[in-house]
Amino acid sequence: MTVGRTYAPEWRDYSDPLTGRRVRQLTDSPAEDYHLYFYNPSVTPDGNYLIFLSERTELSNLFRLDLQSGEIVQLTDARPVRAEYWPFTEAVKGVGSCLPAIGNGGQEVFYFEGTDLFAVEIESLRQRQLLSLPSDRRPSMLQANASGETLVFATWDEALFMERSQRAYAGEKFPDEHFFQETTSTILRVDAVTGRDEEILCKEKFWINHVHLNPLNRDLVLFCHEYSGLPDRMWLLDVASQQYKPMPGQGTDEWYEHEFWSRHGERVCFHGGLSGDNTEGFCGWCSADGTNYTKAYHSTSGRAYAHYNLHPDGQTMVTDGEARPGCISKVHLRDGSQVFEVLCRHDSYTFGDDQRCHPHPSFTPDGRQVIFTSNRTGSSNVYLTDWD
Repeated sequence: MTVGRTYAPEWRDYSDPLTGRRVRQLTDSPAEDYHLYFYNPSVTPDGNYLIFLSERTELSNLFRLDLQSGEIVQLTDARPVRAEYWPFTEAVKGVGSCLPAIGNGGQEVFYFEGTDLFAVEIESLRQRQLLSLPSDRRPSMLQANASGETLVFATWDEALFMERSQRAYAGEKFPDEHFFQETTSTILRVDAVTGRDEEILCKEKFWINHVHLNPLNRDLVLFCHEYSGLPDRMWLLDVASQQYKPMPGQGTDEWYEHEFWSRHGERVCFHGGLSGDNTEGFCGWCSADGTNYTKAYHSTSGRAYAHYNLHPDGQTMVTDGEARPGCISKVHLRDGSQVFEVLCRHDSYTFGDDQRCHPHPSFTPDGRQVIFTSNRTGSSNVYLTDWD
């Protein structure tokens, strides 16, 4: 199983049983296939290739799928090193789950093998190493700015996470949020061309995750205080001034999740709900300084789970759950309410499932199609449907 191995097209089309819309299943592997984490584009800027992870090689590796021909090509031949994104995935070895990001103008994919950061050219398959982290640090997911010239990620205490993950795999009860706050977290910023890295934040007794560069300002970094019981999920770091603080406007009676920058970096998007009421949720955005919140609400029969993404039009969202669990839905934001238009069923995952089977809907660069993952056939595969 080596770099450059090709697979014949696996795709097939079917009509969604709920809406009649055409859905294309892009991969058909009995192993786990899944696209990149949903705020990282999975399709190259030119629209030619889908980049996805697959465990069809026993280890987790990166692949490209030609969106014109369907041909699949293996991009990496990973070493059997730890790669699970615990506590969000089960034990994985190889390239890892939800870590890679397309960068360098869409020419390369950046990924970790253990603590080593690599890049592979999507067309030529040439590989290069950018840096090696100390063995006592565990990297989090990568993210790139709009040009792909700069990468960011967090690191955590390896010994702490490894010890607890091994206990969890042995059947111990999942730890509460107090355990996670024992780690020291750092944020690193890396030049995708030269590999030059710099630590731009170090915070003790604090779990940093979901680090996002502003698409147009590499000094403006959004990150989250993961698993915090405080009203401080979303934080903003200004590297130039070395100032960082929670974004204002996060209510003490609210929770937020899956925050990300809008395409041009003028807004922070999110979804959430009310802490004491699991029958009401919201999605929306606020200005980059945490003022001028815009929220659209919906009612649900109980605490569901969902991921929201913003269409390139900047006004419409897509989700894989909440008020319409089991569906990929277009979300129209009208007069403070969410109006759901179902595109198709995904029939994947329940709350707490390993996120390799989470649909995580994202868009092709032109916004005309939605990419998602589903384990509806028994293993996770990647799917595509039209937006309009």
